[in-house]
Amino acid sequence: MKENQTIDELLNEFEKHLRTLQRGRYTLRGYWQIWKPLKRFMAAEGIMDYDKSVGDQFIKSKLGEYDYASLDRMQRHLVNKVDALYVFQSTGQVFFGTAPLRRTPPKLLTGEIGVAMQDFISYKAATFALSKSTQNHHLNALHGFLTFLSSKEVKSIVDINQVYLVSFMKSLDPTTLATNHSKLGVLKSFLTYLYTEKIHNKDYSDVIQRTNYKSQPKLPSFFSAEDIACIIEKIDRGNPSGKRDYALVLLAAKLGLRVSDIARLKFENINWDKGVIEIVQFKTQKEIVLPLLPEVGNAIIDYLKYARPVSNEPYCFVQHIYPFKPITPEDVTGKIGIHIRRSGIVLKNRHKGAHALRHSFATQLLENKTPLPVISEALGHTHTASTMLYLRVDKQQLKQCALEVPMVAPAFYQQKGVFVS
Repeated sequence: MKENQTIDELLNEFEKHLRTLQRGRYTLRGYWQIWKPLKRFMAAEGIMDYDKSVGDQFIKSKLGEYDYASLDRMQRHLVNKVDALYVFQSTGQVFFGTAPLRRTPPKLLTGEIGVAMQDFISYKAATFALSKSTQNHHLNALHGFLTFLSSKEVKSIVDINQVYLVSFMKSLDPTTLATNHSKLGVLKSFLTYLYTEKIHNKDYSDVIQRTNYKSQPKLPSFFSAEDIACIIEKIDRGNPSGKRDYALVLLAAKLGLRVSDIARLKFENINWDKGVIEIVQFKTQKEIVLPLLPEVGNAIIDYLKYARPVSNEPYCFVQHIYPFKPITPEDVTGKIGIHIRRSGIVLKNRHKGAHALRHSFATQLLENKTPLPVISEALGHTHTASTMLYLRVDKQQLKQCALEVPMVAPAFYQQKGVFVS
């Protein structure tokens, strides 16, 4: 950590470092929007050297006493840019996005109960080959219960009883039925594990009540062929990011790929000679082979030849800021969502994310009378039951199931007490 460093020296070093990372003028402008008033604040207070306490004073002068989680976007921008100065001063590194000082700490399972929870997750992962995302889901669910027990000063497994379990269930937000259903399912399995492994002498799994939540109660959001065409047409392909995003949207809309598989698409997955894309799906670990449609293939070639930054990454799509790391599923979701909103199509009561494009792909296959097993294979579903969800949006097929409503006998209207206007 550098001591007795003036604000001008620190800002000059920071800006020089940003330029070595190939950050553009808009990024630099975003930092200077905060640095200029910071310099004025220090000059007014007669402060020459910069350290964390100076940054904290400046933030307090702008926001007063604050809770970072409750700040709006511009207020967080201010805090992040000021924190970035101290982080750079201390480590010589720049962390983009939320500054490390403000990031949510990782959820840890600690103490006697936490260790048992971690053992349970490891057991489930080894026995049922749980994916990393499912393991994280278990961790998040059990961490919430562990936090609740800690608030009640329950530190030992043997102290877990029916009273605490019922109290925990009552503490859950009644408006998040799907989340509660999922959390309680994990907790029920954990309690069974404690008993079967003789870690707890009582089986409290029966205390966890089954909720009446029904999965997928709503119709899936989807777009018509005209909507999809509009979304694709409005993407500006005159810049590198537009060329990349155009290919991302086509992979979701024309092939129905999940964002996790789009982000992890490698050069080796594209067989140009055979004209197919061969991948092992991240979610199901099922291998699928999809046709490389000319429209999709041309979009990928256009991006690789004329827009993709020079990078040794084996993945097709990368971020367009140094060090050009592979895009993440969250990146894909965000980019596709932006183009859906920019398209100008009506979005009322419809999801605006990438998964809606996948639903639209399945819906169009249904409209073309594609057999259900073929749709299931194209989507990479392990079971055709998962594909049955899309049948609910096939209006033509549903019309064939409609029953005629029988006429009401005239005597019904002549009953005593029946009023007919």
